[in-house]
Amino acid sequence: MIMETLTIELSNRKTFSIIKELEELALLRIVKRKPQASNVADLLSNCISSEQAAMMNRELKQMREEWDRDF
Repeated sequence: MIMETLTIELSNRKTFSIIKELEELALLRIVKRKPQASNVADLLSNCISSEQAAMMNRELKQMREEWDRDF
């Protein structure tokens, strides 16, 4: 039995349904894995919504303005 793992990029939803049918026929097995992030920014991308990010930036800016900068 030949077992080889391939990465396939699907071009549309119809392709995915064909792949699912092949899995149902026990001709292949779909193994889902998360893509490897090349850096931390890619890894954390879309972890929070843009609204949450904007709110956090406003709060951070406000906190920084409140600091006593007289050293």
